Parts: sequence; structure tokens; C-alpha cells
Amino acid sequence: MINKGYLLGDRYRIIDTLGEGGMANVYLAEDIILQRKVAVKILRLDLQKEPQTLARFQREALATSELSHPNIVMVLDVGTDHGLPYMVMEYVDGPDLKEYIRTNSPLNLGNIIKIMDQILSAMSLAHKHNVIHRDLKPQNILMDKHGNIKIADFGIAVALNQNSVTQTNSAIGSVHYMSPEQTRGGLVTKQSDIYSLGIIIYELITGNVPFNGDSAVSIALKHAQEPIPSIRKQDPNIPQPLENVVLKATAKDPRDRYNSAKEMKDDLDTSLEPGRANEPVFKPTHGNNDDETIILPNFKPSRVVEKTDAENRTQDKTNDYHKNRSSFTQALRKYKWWWLFVGFAAILIIGLMFFVLNNNKNSDIRIPDVTNLSEKKARNKLESVGLKVGKIKHRNSDSIDRGKVIETAPVAGSEIKRGRYIDLYISDGAGMVQVPDVTGDEYGIAVQKLEKLGFEVIRENQFSSSVPPDHVISQSVAADVEVKPEQTTITLVISKGKNPRSKHHMIKLPDLKDYSLKQAQEFAHKHGLTLQVSSAYSSKVKKGMIISMSPAAGTQVPRGSTISVNVSEGAKKERDLTAIKNFTVSYEDNDEDDSDNKRGNHVQIYIADDNHSIDNIYRDLYIKKDMNFSIPFELRDGPGQLKVVRDGQVILNEKVKND
Repeated sequence: MINKGYLLGDRYRIIDTLGEGGMANVYLAEDIILQRKVAVKILRLDLQKEPQTLARFQREALATSELSHPNIVMVLDVGTDHGLPYMVMEYVDGPDLKEYIRTNSPLNLGNIIKIMDQILSAMSLAHKHNVIHRDLKPQNILMDKHGNIKIADFGIAVALNQNSVTQTNSAIGSVHYMSPEQTRGGLVTKQSDIYSLGIIIYELITGNVPFNGDSAVSIALKHAQEPIPSIRKQDPNIPQPLENVVLKATAKDPRDRYNSAKEMKDDLDTSLEPGRANEPVFKPTHGNNDDETIILPNFKPSRVVEKTDAENRTQDKTNDYHKNRSSFTQALRKYKWWWLFVGFAAILIIGLMFFVLNNNKNSDIRIPDVTNLSEKKARNKLESVGLKVGKIKHRNSDSIDRGKVIETAPVAGSEIKRGRYIDLYISDGAGMVQVPDVTGDEYGIAVQKLEKLGFEVIRENQFSSSVPPDHVISQSVAADVEVKPEQTTITLVISKGKNPRSKHHMIKLPDLKDYSLKQAQEFAHKHGLTLQVSSAYSSKVKKGMIISMSPAAGTQVPRGSTISVNVSEGAKKERDLTAIKNFTVSYEDNDEDDSDNKRGNHVQIYIADDNHSIDNIYRDLYIKKDMNFSIPFELRDGPGQLKVVRDGQVILNEKVKND
């Protein structure tokens, strides 16, 4: 597994895990040069020294990179990172076709044709380049949010001129969608892909695959020997021409199938036309395949050995000899019907016992609730009732702690067969949340807004002549900054109204919009005011100048009041924040003053990044309780710096890197 944040090939920053497979793992990443999300497939660490796996990985990259089509996942880059091969592909933000069918079945026939047209168009191009996919199935077909199809996973695709395609005793792919000749390890052609496409249409129409079984062997045998179940018997409203497309594509003999994906697409596109309504049922002309044996890799069917005629004659003579010599045999012949009855009863009892035991073994199990358990505990709980853990998927959750289970798929309480796989969704903690602007709000409303998003709120009271009592004067984390609520505490400075003892110490505020941040800090220091600084991008106000202020210019405020200013960061650049530094400043009660007007520890924060100098105060405030901070840094030009001063003493001074 590759850790989140890792910079692959000095260009692709890993964001999350999208899937884990037998050959490779797929990650969501950010291309830091082109500023876009991509999917990165990385060969598993334990397989990088296996020549066959490495060749298959390289073959997928080669096969896909040669196919430029809007319905085929595009390969953007191929490379190695410290000897580990990787492949960068376009990121498709949406479900695979299997999940889409499960969620939306039954599908509209027009929508089915629209989906299949895109798939057939892509496969027509692949076949034109003599590339056979060999593993077409809904799980390898992705769909973006606009309904556009993207075929992926050419990991076992081969070119028609490669020797490996003609190897016998070798079947690769999903058995539910595999052609009869493919299960026998025979010659794989374009018609093998067309068979798989026929099964996909069947599933789009009915919501299910045509054949299921207890093992891969039994499913493969059905594909080779049994006719495709009639779609019209399940739903008489399905037009016969549409069923004929399925029947022709899935004919047992490849000669009865469509000659090309384009021919299949042309036939499908006219299947709903009224002129074809009375079309007869498709009948193959070459009959069923008469092969008696199906050979699949890693399948071990029972071996049946038949005796020769000579062996049978020898056995008959031996039996006659013993019959003539055995009184037991004579008794058996005398009471043969009674013995037949006993034998039949014994077989019936044994069969009944086998059925009961087998039924008990495969009985349904109710999926236990493993919400809020760690992955290990959830795994143990599921395995204790006879279930197995399948895929591990991660996502953010505002209610479930990091590393704990959010939910299972299928969901808890569902009944499922013993031995089936259960997917786990693991929490990555709360996602990034944009801090709302609550200045000017009534305290109760402001708290409700912030706590609903998961923030912890601290109240600090302060006199104000401009802000009504019990309303927010300022907030410790600026509005619109993105932080993690679970790691952030926001202090709200709340108005106590006018200070009756401050009538003769009122200060009229100038228009700070004409001030730089440094000039505003000097004014605040001269008049005993506290400056609360936030920042924002502006294409109109020069970097370092004040954009806005609160209270407004001309307002009279008492000494000790807090003035909030918003400082321009200049025009917004191509890239937003690249790092967020989370830290806590602890409160130290060193002041003997216990009055209501005690201000607490004086905290000053200095930062250095692409937009700030370490010589200027970034944030200036007083705290009366331990406080968490989340400071954003923009670090395109190297590391930054953070310095925190509490009551005149430096308590934190460190470099900040973009990890």
C-alpha cells in the first residue's frame, strides 16, 4: 500500500485508495503540474519481481495507450518510481456498470441501447487495432456522472498476432461472461469479446447474469451446454429483435455470432424499430458445440474412468464364479426385491442426511452490525459468524472516528449465504470544512452554526460600543478557511455592550482601507486596540493592503476593543492552499487579576509562506483557555515557517513543509 500524500514520480500526489486487486492497487491522485485528479494503477509490491505479472501490467499499458477513444479510459503516463511500475489514467468519477445495474434495474430499453452503443463503439476500435479485451464485464466498465461509458482494465488483453492467444489449457477472465471456447482454453477471437458483450446486454435487460452455480466449473459448463434463458419469457414486453441480438451474440459456435462489434451495433440500433416487430426467433445454423470436455485453469473436476469391454467380461466371469460358490449370493437372488428395497431406503436416508448437512452449511446468515468497530474487530466479528471480509474502502465521516467502520456492503441485518464476502467502509475522519462567517450573529445562532459543523466553540466577552450585546465581534479562525472540525476550536469574542467606564477613552476609527497591514498594526498598538487579522484573495486590492474592516470607519470604540481587518493576498493564483498546520497553544494562568476584565494570555502568530513574511503579525489575540489553530500555508517556493509568541515568549518556532 502507498501512503496518502506520497508524491509518485515527483508529480502525482496520492489522495486516496480507489481499489485493491490481485495484480495492482488503484489510487486517486492529484497531478500537481496540470492540477487535475487522475487514477494511478501501481503494481503490488509483492509482485514486482514476478515476470508474468510485470509483463501483464506492461501489456495493459501498451494495449490501452494505443487506443484513443472517448469510451476507453485514457492512459496519460507510464513510469516507475524507485523500481515500482505505475500507470496514470484519467479519473472517472462514477460507478461501474455492475453497480449502476444493481441500483437502477430495470433499465429503460433506450438507455440500454445508449450504453451498449458506447461500449460497442469502443470495442469496434479495439478490434480494428486487433486488440481483444478477453475480460469484458460490467465491473470493468465505468460510468461518469454524465452517463458516459469508459472501458477499463485491458490487463489481460492481447493482440491477435501474439502467440499467447492460441495457447490451450489457459482460460482467463470472469467465468460469468466467458465464451465457451475461452473456457476450454481454445482460440480466442473477436467473437469471444462479442459473446461477453451479449451477456452484458442480457444483464442490462434482466438485471441478472444468465447462469449461476456453486462453482466456476458448473457456470462454465452451463455456458457451453445450456441455451441462454429466454428474456421474453421473463418479460414479454421485450421486443423479439432485441432478444435476437442477445441470442446471436451468445451463440455457442463463434461462426453464428456477429462478425464484428460494428455489425452488432448496427443490428442493436434498429432492434426497437416497428418494422422488425414480427421478426422470428434467432436460430443458430451451426448447432451446439459437441466438445465433451471443458478445460479450465485451476479447475479440478472429478475424473471418471470407464472400464474396457475386456475388463467387464473378466469381471462378469469372476462374479459368476462367486455366485455359484456363495450361499449369500443365492439368498440375495432369492430375495432380490427385498434387498433392492433396503438398498433404496439406505440411499434415500444418506441423501437426506447430505441435504440437511449441506443446507445447514449454506444456510443464510444475518450480517452483524460492526459500525464503530476497528477494522480488526470488525473482521473478527464477521469471520466468527462464517463470513469473509472483501474490499476495504475509505471515505470521510463526520460522525465516525478515523479507523472505525462506517458501514458494510451489504448492510447490517441483511441475510446472506455463509462464506460470502462483506465489504467494509472505513472512516478517514471528518473531511475539510469551510469555516462560516458568524461575525455580527447573535451568540446562540453562531454557536449552533459552528457546532453543527463539528467545531468546538469557546466564548470570550469584551466591551464594544459598535456591536450589540451578546453578538459576535470577531472569530479566531477566519471565514472561508478550510479546516478539519475535529481538530479545530473557534473562539468567539462576544460583545458585552458599551463600557460605562470608558466614555472618556473613546477612539474614532479611521478608514483602514488606505492602510497596509503594518500601518494598521501600528495604529492598533498606539491606541491600545487588538487587531484580528484574516486574509483573502483580491484582484482589485494590492497585496498587503486592507480590504475591509469591522467596525466600520468612523465608529468610536473604547480602548481595548478588537478591530477585525481583512488583508489582501493579491490576485488568486493557479493553486490554492497546499498545507495546513494544526497546533495548540496552551493557556497559562500567570496573572493574579481575577476580575471580569482579565484578558488572559497574549498570543501573536507569525507565518512565512509564498504570501506572508515572518516579520509581520499574522494573528493577534488573547486566550483564556487552551486553543487549537489551523493555519493555511501556500508553499510552492519551498518550506514555510511558523512562530508563536505567548506573553512575549516564543513557544513555537518551526519549519512547515508541504507533506
